[in-house]
Amino acid sequence: MTQYIIYHSFLLGATIKCPFSPLCYKKTESATIYTCEWETESESMKNATYELFYSRSNSAASRTSLGSSRKSYICVQDNTVLNKVLVDIWVVTYMGNESCQSLNTTVTLSERVKYEAPQHMSMARSSSNLTLSWDNKKDAVIEVKFRRLEETSETWTCSKPVFVCTAMVTLENLQNVSVYQLQVRQMSKHVKHPLWSDWTPILDVPTEIPNPPEVNWTVEDFNNGTRLLKLTWGTPPYPVSMQVNYNLSLHIWPCLLKRKNFTIVTTTVFSVYVTYSAVSGDIIAFNKVGKSSPTHILVPAKHISFPCKSWPNDRLIPLKYAHGFMKSCLEWYKSTDGETRPEKVNRSKLNGTVKKKLKHVRKKMDDYVRYYYLVHKQTDGKPQSTETCLMYKKEGAPSKAPDHFTAPILNVTTNSAMLHWKPIPVPDQRGFLTHYEICYTRRSQNNESQFESGKCHKSFASKTEYLVQNLTPGSIYNIHLAGATAAGSGPTTTIEITTKPLPQSVIGWIIAGIIAILITVCLFIIKRHKKKIFPPIPRPVLVESVNYRARNQSMHEKEEVHELQLYDNCSQDPNPEEATVLEVSETYECEDTDEKCLGDSSTPVSDPLSPDYKAQVLRLETPDSSKGEIDCLVNMMMYRNGLVFDMKAYSTEDVGIPL
Repeated sequence: MTQYIIYHSFLLGATIKCPFSPLCYKKTESATIYTCEWETESESMKNATYELFYSRSNSAASRTSLGSSRKSYICVQDNTVLNKVLVDIWVVTYMGNESCQSLNTTVTLSERVKYEAPQHMSMARSSSNLTLSWDNKKDAVIEVKFRRLEETSETWTCSKPVFVCTAMVTLENLQNVSVYQLQVRQMSKHVKHPLWSDWTPILDVPTEIPNPPEVNWTVEDFNNGTRLLKLTWGTPPYPVSMQVNYNLSLHIWPCLLKRKNFTIVTTTVFSVYVTYSAVSGDIIAFNKVGKSSPTHILVPAKHISFPCKSWPNDRLIPLKYAHGFMKSCLEWYKSTDGETRPEKVNRSKLNGTVKKKLKHVRKKMDDYVRYYYLVHKQTDGKPQSTETCLMYKKEGAPSKAPDHFTAPILNVTTNSAMLHWKPIPVPDQRGFLTHYEICYTRRSQNNESQFESGKCHKSFASKTEYLVQNLTPGSIYNIHLAGATAAGSGPTTTIEITTKPLPQSVIGWIIAGIIAILITVCLFIIKRHKKKIFPPIPRPVLVESVNYRARNQSMHEKEEVHELQLYDNCSQDPNPEEATVLEVSETYECEDTDEKCLGDSSTPVSDPLSPDYKAQVLRLETPDSSKGEIDCLVNMMMYRNGLVFDMKAYSTEDVGIPL
């Protein structure tokens, strides 16, 4: 039996609306059920009952009922009369005591096919072309109408109906940067009276995505073997951003090779818990018309410089791990550059303690090669690295010196040099670096082919620069650098540097400073020991006359004469006791407290000095004799400090003899 659907329209009547002719079809050529549909006004005719009738055309046979329904359609089973012959079909509406009959539809039902609207439409844009496809295994005639999204008020542009053998059609000459709207319908090609299907809902057609997403990532380390990986990426500009979603594929559980897929991510932020192992994956942006090229994501393993690290907690690190890679595993591989995880990674099941498993794993390791191993475990649903370790099966001295050992000219001064170098590559370290050795020697100034004994210093293995200090200005040095492990030092790299000489102005100032210091020291010594080196010399003065003393009143310093003796050199008697002696034994204080002075007198020498001694002048009375006799007189003054002055009297005039 074939099922039919009948549609009808209603005309205004006095008390009831009568339907139009019903529309009957089957959905495929081979269908055995027909469907008849009709239109209804739900508010005014919601209590109506519909009954479908048919009769053979041009025949007096009575009508036959195909069924009744309160809905606007009826399904009819196939029969020979309906399928093969021309029949009249109509609908009668009943509401209360009234009824109304629609117009007749004359049709051979086997020639009426109406496909469903295309389902599950997919699109692909490339340049100015748009390719549409849908779920349909039969050929059909396709019609597409479209318009630009910016021109929704304008009429649709309909394409010419095209017969296609596959459920695919291509629209050409579209604008690349424009968003379109479209609808599609289809019709059978194999029946005599096919019907167009309904139009699909309006579909938006975005532009293609030209560039892959730019992804940034950050990790938050909880310092317990778990990290929070946060991925962010930017939204593409309009109109590319319309209806864009993302697919993520991440390898977050190191114990399994299979990646975990996160599909249809609608935001531009994604967070997930990961271990200390490297995380790799891809992200793809897609929309209705296509997808971008993938962006590769690589988050390196947590870099560790210490040999081993673990979190000794029985809950996190049990003595025996659960069997199977879903719960735990031991991951180990060669650390080629200290950062990147190689493509080939070894994984071992933990069916015992870690120590027992490492003993077995060490047999597969090479000497002088750095390995990185991690112990992973699922803890409270989160992946966790319970142990991380760098290890060598056997260590050796480095096989290579540090690269690019340079001392830039700008970093060399008169007495220092800043050295820079690149660290020794991990494969050439052959062990854990303990320090760098920096040694330097100075070229001998007497023999340029020889070097003086040098000095050596140690720098931390984590440092790649060192400041050499206390160098001699204007000298040539050879500097040697080598890396060292527990097994010893490796090859050295050498560079020759020349320190800058001191500027001439600086040399002049240094010499002037040294001279000034020496002069200051000498003056200090002379001043401190002046009396010992240069004892004071008295300056006795005998004033010629009162007039002479008046002319020289500014001279205040006078010496004290302790004893004055005059001798006659002309006498032949050598006995000094017989000589005429004038002695002055009285002393008087001068104005100067530190000196003594002798008074002036016009009386004979034997008389004492007058009280006005400050104005007195010592005068010697001599007889009027010849010049030769005068020359015979000799005077001598003796001071308390032991100094003696010996003088001659040159004149017998009334003048004083200054001493």
